[in-house]
Formats: sequence, C-alpha cells, structure tokens
Amino acid sequence: MRGLRSTLVLLLVALGLGAYIYFVESDRPPGGTPEPRDTVFDFESDDITRLSVTAESGDRTVLEKTDNRWRLVEPFAGAVDVTEVVALASSLASLEMQRVVAEPEETTDLTAFGLGEPRIEVGVTTTTGTDARLLIGEQTPTGGDLYATLAGSNRVFLISGYLDGTFNRTTFDLRDKTILDFTRDQVDALEITGTDLAIRLRQEDNRWSLVHPIEAHADLGVTNGLVGRLSTGQMTAIEAESTDDLEPYGLDTPRLTVTVGLGSSAATLLIGDTTPAGTVYARDAARDLVFTITSSLVTDIEQGVDEYRRKNLFAFRPFNATVLELDRDGERWKFEKAETTADGESGTWHRTAPDDGDVETSAMDDLLAKLSNLRAESFVASRDGTGLDAPVSTILVTFDEDGEQERVVVGRVGDAVFAVNGDEPGAARLNTRAWDDALEALDALE
Repeated sequence: MRGLRSTLVLLLVALGLGAYIYFVESDRPPGGTPEPRDTVFDFESDDITRLSVTAESGDRTVLEKTDNRWRLVEPFAGAVDVTEVVALASSLASLEMQRVVAEPEETTDLTAFGLGEPRIEVGVTTTTGTDARLLIGEQTPTGGDLYATLAGSNRVFLISGYLDGTFNRTTFDLRDKTILDFTRDQVDALEITGTDLAIRLRQEDNRWSLVHPIEAHADLGVTNGLVGRLSTGQMTAIEAESTDDLEPYGLDTPRLTVTVGLGSSAATLLIGDTTPAGTVYARDAARDLVFTITSSLVTDIEQGVDEYRRKNLFAFRPFNATVLELDRDGERWKFEKAETTADGESGTWHRTAPDDGDVETSAMDDLLAKLSNLRAESFVASRDGTGLDAPVSTILVTFDEDGEQERVVVGRVGDAVFAVNGDEPGAARLNTRAWDDALEALDALE
C-alpha cells in the first residue's frame, strides 16, 4: 500500500508540474529571446513624404516624394540615389530605442550627450501627421550606441551605433550618381573614339558584332560587361556642378568619347585627364556637371579592338548542333543528328561519311564539346605564315532550329595552330593542346 501511495503522490506532482508549464511557462518568451523594443516613430516608410538630412559636415539635403517618386529639392533640384533614400526612409520608420537614458520630466543636460548641438539631424514629414526631427549626438563610451532625442523633447535614448552611417548622409551620398542615364534593353550600338582608338560595335538579335575597324564577331561577355559598367557606373566625386571652362579637366578635347546607341538617340560619356588622386575627370554630354570616375572603368574602355573580338571559335553548343562536317587531311567526315523523338528524347548521332555507321553518344558529345570550347588565345592581323593557305582541316557545323551554319578553317605551322571563322580578317591563334585533343576525340569515332 505504501508503494502505491508514493506512486500516486508522484503522479499528482507530475500532473501539477505539467499544468504549471502549460498555463504559465508557455506564455513566457523562449529563453534568450529579447523583449521587443519601443520604436521611435509610429509610421511606415511608405508614409514619408519629406526628408531633410543635416550631416556631421554641415551639409544639408532636402528630399520630397511625389507620386511615389523621390526628388532632390535642396540644395538644388535633381534626381536621387533611390537605394540610398529608400534605405534612409526604411531605417527611420523602423528605428528602435535600445534603452531610455533620461525621461522628459527629468532636468537633463543635453550637452552631456552631444545633443546641445547635434552632430546629425534628420527631419521627417509623413501623410499620417508626423512632423519631427531626430537629433543624434555622440557615441556612448563603449561606442556601441548613439545618444539621440527628438526636437522639443528632453527624452534621451540610445540607438544602434551602426546607424551613424545610415543617417550621416551628405548631398553627394543621396543624389543620383550614375554616370550615364540609359536603359540597357534599348542599347543597339557602342562607339569608342580617342586619339589612337576608333571602335564601333552593333547589336542585332542579342548578338554583338564589330563593324570598325574590322568586321568580326564580338565577344558578348566583354561588350555586355562594358555596357553594364556604363549603365551602373557611379561618380566618385563632383568637381563642378556647372562650368563652361572644361580645359582644367582635359574635357575641352576629351581623350576618349564613348557613345551608347539607343535607336534614334544616344548617351555620350566624355573622358578627360587623370586627377592627382588617380581618378579620372568625366562628363555626361547631356549634363553640365563635371565628375570623376574610377580609373579601372577607363582601363576597360581603352582596351584594344582584339579584346572586343569573340574568343570562342564557334557559336554553336553541343546540345544545339545538328550536322557536323569535317575535312581532315583529305578525308571527309560527316555526322548527322536524328530528330528528337515524340516522347522528348534527344535524337542520336549517325555517321554518314566516310561510311555509314552509328556512333557512341558519349564520344560524339566529347568531340562537339572540344570543338565548341576552342578559343582564341590571341589574334594576328595577317594570315601570312599561318598555314591557312593549305588548311589541315575545314569544319562546317549546322545548328539551331533555323539551320544556322558556321564554317571554320584551320591551319598549322609546326606547333602553332591558327583558325578563322567565315570571312573574318586575320586569324585566331588556338591552344595547340586543345586542338590536338579535338582531333583525338575525332579519332575515337573511327
């Protein structure tokens, strides 16, 4: 009986403890979860219609939003850096008090917190009726937080120290800093001219071609990369908001002119001298201001015509090739791919010359991969001495659903291998090992 009684007592204790955990402890936040902090403001970032920022430097900027579009209104009218302004508005709307240091009813010496003459001031106006100014003073002794208050209030609180960089923004930080204003989808041409440079490229059907000083396939990655840098490039500094005297910047006679064709219009970047700091003076021809850009962008622009040439010898890829014809040392090979089956399976390859026969899919894929991966290591302007007058191989590939074709001729002089695609000028010098690997892949199909 005594054992049964002890068991019942233990059972009642366990039931009681379980009930306590369920009804009491379940309402408590999990261990280690911080209590939610009070926010400084009671509005959403979308409610903000006006912002004013006075940075630590004394630089004051005023921004206004109309029809959901932000504009710079002071110290001059202009476009804004949308990313910067949205981050500022969002941080302001979600601003939390880390801790309250002094309440409004207390007699507080604001100068003790650097709030007598605040380092930073952020004004905000909203559609919900808020019209306030956030004042930010010094860092706390540990440097982790900042002292802050609202204008007209003696309440001092702490905000996270990392927000110093968010709110301490100058006019340059908040203004639009793009060097050229254009939409990449509208680009159909690119022209680069300078003292020793004259390059023109054209884009049709998402393919770039060189049209001057030579006609050749252009490297999609290189050309699109430069267009991308021009569309997203940022000014590093403003040298003059408006000036007619361009000589001090080397812009009276620019060393480089970059014109981005946009159908019936264009965007033009003028590039001048290098600054003592290593940046480069530049100007958008459609605007009056003079600014600086990074020297790395100028280096990309100044590269020679060969850098814009397509390095891949072929445009086809193994998956879209349908016919391969290859003449090698007087022997002709031809491979054809059967049409895709009704159930969606890829067609198989078949050899039709020099004799009929099936080929292993893996071996054919290996050959196509090694041919399509052939790349120019460099280019030569003349075909003299390239062996192309007596080719060691001629390759014709048919690919894509529309039956596009590419013809490549290969010459060899000793260990040097050269090739030319179609009627392109000069010749591409190939990696000898890569070419020999392609021939070995062909031999595997015998």
